[in-house]
Amino acid sequence: MAKIVSITPKGQWQDLFKLELRFDNGDFGTAFAKSPTPSYAVGDEVDYTKNEKGTIKINKPFTGGGFSGGSGVSFAHTSRVSGDERAASIIRQVALKAAVEYACAAGHDVNTILANAATFNEWMNGNQSTATHQEHFASRNESPF
Repeated sequence: MAKIVSITPKGQWQDLFKLELRFDNGDFGTAFAKSPTPSYAVGDEVDYTKNEKGTIKINKPFTGGGFSGGSGVSFAHTSRVSGDERAASIIRQVALKAAVEYACAAGHDVNTILANAATFNEWMNGNQSTATHQEHFASRNESPF
């Protein structure tokens, strides 16, 4: 690990920006970036590799920004959401989307959309209601029948 002490622009090569990097350990070399402002900055503590041509590849741990696009950033920080929570979230999203699409076609209001989303979510999770037709549609402003 070394701290970046300077980043100096050195022009472009094809679509990439050439940058000269200098480190607190005395090492230096050329790095290539997709933008003139790379994901690393002066003062960052980074792990890097340097090839025989002097080209530097930064291996800075991912800390939550946008996608790096393959610039050598490792994804050390990952989401802590469990598979079950993620699946339930996806099911709720699908249920709401289906309810909105149905409501748009039928001209329903927001309360009906949310009631339909809850019903779709229950059905998708295998928790079908045993309510009667009238009980089922009691929370809605109008029956679709």
